[in-house]
Amino acid sequence: MSLLLFSCEKDEDRITISTEGAPALTASATTLVLTQENGGEEAVKFSWSPLNLKWSQSDVAYNAVKYTLQLSPKGSNFATLTEVLADTVEKTFTESELNAVLTKLELPAEAAAQVDVRVKATYGGNVEAVYSAPVTLTVTPYKDIPVYPSLYVPGGYQGWSPDVAPRISSAKDDQKYEGFVNFQEASEFKFTSAPNWNNTNYGTGGAGKLSTTGDNLKVEEPGYYLLKADTKGLTWEAIKTAWGVVGDATGSWDVDKDLTYDATEKVWKATLPLTAGEIKFRANDKWDINLGDEKDDRPADGVLEFGSDNIKIEEAGTYEITLDLSNPAYYLYKLKKQ
Repeated sequence: MSLLLFSCEKDEDRITISTEGAPALTASATTLVLTQENGGEEAVKFSWSPLNLKWSQSDVAYNAVKYTLQLSPKGSNFATLTEVLADTVEKTFTESELNAVLTKLELPAEAAAQVDVRVKATYGGNVEAVYSAPVTLTVTPYKDIPVYPSLYVPGGYQGWSPDVAPRISSAKDDQKYEGFVNFQEASEFKFTSAPNWNNTNYGTGGAGKLSTTGDNLKVEEPGYYLLKADTKGLTWEAIKTAWGVVGDATGSWDVDKDLTYDATEKVWKATLPLTAGEIKFRANDKWDINLGDEKDDRPADGVLEFGSDNIKIEEAGTYEITLDLSNPAYYLYKLKKQ
């Protein structure tokens, strides 16, 4: 392989480059389970041997090689890929950085997948790139859950400890917060603006009202509550919920199939036979509070929104259904065919 870099009127002034071999790529790990909690930790380091260039005139030689890492779902032969530039002959990814790259490849979260990685070496615009042999990773990405501005919900039900209290969040950062809290007992509580008692705290200002000087708020009975708070309008609401799934895929749009709350995993679950059709999640056997997946012709992505589109079941079978409302203002579900 050769490249004409410089040209003069005489053939004897022509400078050429030739290459020998290709970069040899290695990875520090080939099986990875990524987690959001360890997002800042090193996930994998890729290293490769430099591409060896031979110049016809050594006095003008310089390091002309540029390296790019290419990642692709195994089996696609790099027809689908994402690229990451590298300044040297190595590249280290943190767990969050690698997860972001895998997200671009639209790999499913929480499921192991195989990814081919190779190095692309280029040293001129009019010559074909040189590629390393691929290295295959088996990697489990995570759903990148956003952390929105939040209020904390310390109370008697959890020891009045704001540093470990559940949160409700404002996805639009508009001082309107929402989230679900499991009260194992009737309990007093407050909203705090930080995971401590040293900042603005909210108690009752009367029925449905908030006050920064008021007494404790209260739920009168145990249960799984949708909490809402508006710190601009100084209002709040607590709605006790029990969740089910409904739709023609369950057999009825009128009668729910109940989900059961797992306090250890902090999710609602059921294993149910479903036919091809559609479903939705709804609370309290009513349509006041219902969750679907996407709208306006956007594809389903496992993230739920209030009042959005039905969830399609493409194939009949028995499914493990999981509804995860534990991330405030960012609600998830899974349908796993048994």
